[in-house]
Amino acid sequence: MVSLGKFDGVHRGHASVLQRVKECSLRLDVPAIAVSFNIQPIAIFKPQLAPVSLCTPARKAELIGELGIDTLVQIETNETLFQLSAEEFFHRFFVEKMGVHTLIEGHNFLFGRDREGTPALLQKLCGIHGIRLEIMLPVYEDEQEISSSRLRILIREGQIEAANSLLTQPYRLTGQVVHGDHRGRTLGFPTANLDEIQTLLPKPGVYACTCPVGDEIYPAATHVGFNQTFGQEILRIESHLIGFNGGLYGKQLHLDFHKRLRDIIKFENKEALVEQMNQDVRQVLDVTHV
Repeated sequence: MVSLGKFDGVHRGHASVLQRVKECSLRLDVPAIAVSFNIQPIAIFKPQLAPVSLCTPARKAELIGELGIDTLVQIETNETLFQLSAEEFFHRFFVEKMGVHTLIEGHNFLFGRDREGTPALLQKLCGIHGIRLEIMLPVYEDEQEISSSRLRILIREGQIEAANSLLTQPYRLTGQVVHGDHRGRTLGFPTANLDEIQTLLPKPGVYACTCPVGDEIYPAATHVGFNQTFGQEILRIESHLIGFNGGLYGKQLHLDFHKRLRDIIKFENKEALVEQMNQDVRQVLDVTHV
């Protein structure tokens, strides 16, 4: 029982396909398998046009597993792979390598060189090889189809609540904690500064987040953007974990975004900044309920 797709972000449209895979696998007592690519195909041929990913490969695997899929196979993406015709791609992966019994795909599934493999061709090839095929209908929210491209627009605009309504889990950034200028600590709000983030950053602003550390989940006030008050020209992701005491340097940290609280503001002095940060903390606690 197989579905092939990019599954970027693992939104509710993806979930409808993968949940159907799981339902059929349980009925037939076979594994539920999702197949994806380790990087987006467009990044091979037109890297300048490749959209920034919505989740890391590890997060994708985690989210897909939460939907009940037994195995995620991530195909090593290379130029040779995408020079295969649609028929060659189908035969190599679905017939030779996987011996697929049932294939379940989204309505806009395309495959092979130049995306020449349409759902109609897929139907024909499945018929030839005796593979059962289901094409799933799109999922809509507010009369618009749920898609990864729609999610990117919402995240870039800072509409995190709207984006989360399309996802299976809150939008997440993952990065390594690095040393900053330690200014937050002197103000009474120590921050974890994240670097090496590989996924799409939301619009600059202050956000209400949650952050898992060990077995605990902490509410977090997160600043995305430039620190205008101190004249910084480097875009930073700085997060104050409310109630956390401990060291995080060098560790990987996950921030789950829940709501954009405000724009970045330039304050006249440190006192005004501290007053606003106290307000931010109160708002974060109201939003996250952690």
